[in-house]
Amino acid sequence: MKTLLYIFVGLVIFWSGFPSEVKEENKWIVLQESEVSILGKTNINTFECQSFRYSGNDVLTEILFPEQKYAVWSGEVVLSSDSFDCFNRIMTKDFQETVRAEEHPEIRVRFLDLVRKNLGTPQESLTGNVEITLAGVCRRFPISCKLFKEENGKTLLKGSQEVTFQDFQIDPPVKFLGTVKVQNSISVNFDLILEKV
Repeated sequence: MKTLLYIFVGLVIFWSGFPSEVKEENKWIVLQESEVSILGKTNINTFECQSFRYSGNDVLTEILFPEQKYAVWSGEVVLSSDSFDCFNRIMTKDFQETVRAEEHPEIRVRFLDLVRKNLGTPQESLTGNVEITLAGVCRRFPISCKLFKEENGKTLLKGSQEVTFQDFQIDPPVKFLGTVKVQNSISVNFDLILEKV
């Protein structure tokens, strides 16, 4: 019994010799002026569908590890499927039908583990994973993005992710008896304006 007690005390002393990892937590609110857009191509031209009427108030969390000089970001941005405008009435209608806006009213972009390594520089890079939920289907992708400090004291998180319609079990739209075909690959671009809570 004494032997077990000595082992236990020894382990406590051993582990207490290691300092606990110092970390800080910051909360960043995603402001209403943030933009998310979807860019694509047809066999004729390019198109862009941009999200309007974003309500804001989503929150991203940053866990800072100052001694190791890195941080980890996570959080989710939720958009209304019917808030996207393709600047063409027919294209907008087609987009909302394609993403099944009535059946799946939300498009979600969830940052899982963005790692920020070069702390304290004007332009910082983050790499990690993101989950995008579109038309009710969730897919995970590796992602790289940039963090910019703005002159007005706000921060811009900017990035882009290439996905395909087939990733989300969607058939690319075909119109006008097959004369206009949307390419399978699209780009999800985001410019998130952040303010520390």
